[in-house]
Amino acid sequence: MTPPLPLSPVSAVSPTRGMMLLLGTGTAALAALKIYAGVTAPEIPPERLREIARIFNRLADDIDGGNGSGGKGPGGKGSGGGIAGRADALAEAVWNNPRNGGEAVEAFQTLYQGVVRGYAPQLARDCRVVAAGCEAYAQLVETTRKNLADIEDLLLQILWLVMFQPMTTAIYGFAAARIAALIKVAQGMKSAFALSAGRIMAMTFPKYAMTTLLYMILDGAAYGSVSLGITRSVQASHGLPTGSAGENATEYGRIAAANGAYALVYDGVKATALRGVAPTRATELIARLSGSGLGYTPAYNLMSDDGGEVLTTPEQWAAKLTGHGLRAAIFPPGWKFR
Repeated sequence: MTPPLPLSPVSAVSPTRGMMLLLGTGTAALAALKIYAGVTAPEIPPERLREIARIFNRLADDIDGGNGSGGKGPGGKGSGGGIAGRADALAEAVWNNPRNGGEAVEAFQTLYQGVVRGYAPQLARDCRVVAAGCEAYAQLVETTRKNLADIEDLLLQILWLVMFQPMTTAIYGFAAARIAALIKVAQGMKSAFALSAGRIMAMTFPKYAMTTLLYMILDGAAYGSVSLGITRSVQASHGLPTGSAGENATEYGRIAAANGAYALVYDGVKATALRGVAPTRATELIARLSGSGLGYTPAYNLMSDDGGEVLTTPEQWAAKLTGHGLRAAIFPPGWKFR
């Protein structure tokens, strides 16, 4: 990470006012989203809907024996199971009995075969239609909840990305101060061993590398813990699974490591493509977008096992442009936390 640069000319909106404006706007957007979700989001729990679906499917199976033929077996011979099958067998026993006969039996047979027998399969089909509808509605509820959770998480992540700038500046300052103090202590030692160790340390781990490494550890831990906490809190508030302790630990490691890739690409772009260019908000935006789109996201995707894309998608670039664009607009180059 390059040392802080002199402040650019003061903008119309100071970083403090910019942060407050962004926080107020973001809070209003989240409140509007919550109101919209409260009005439009289905309230029925998906697990209750699926239980209702199971009940209607069991009822249909009880009626036709689970073969969807209204009690009729292969060829429609009336040899199926279920309530309908047993009713058919009893009715057929009436008119097939040689001792039974006459107009009354014939009228019963005509009524049963022409009207009554059709009720059972129709009722079973209706039960399965209701079950399918409940299952489809449960899926709709889950999809709606996930979509609302994704939007809320995106808004909060953008807010956190921008608001993290004062912390990341302070973390880099702390890391630089600690490494400078360590080098000073090593240089102050008088023993031959200490002097040799100091030279080896300086050759093997230059000041930049040591500072950046410490910064990456602290910055990644701070950013990753809050970023993951935001996602899991949003998921919990929408009734979505939040993962096991092992899954969360793995996800935290991915975020922290990917944040380190961001820092390396950010510094690399500033040291190569932007070398000698006067620092402006535009150059900061380019460096941050490069670090995020060419460092953070590919590194995170490579550590994931979902088989998805490795490179940053257009939708992700749009979200990064929003977050890092606000960050660059609010905080001028060289801005320090005070």
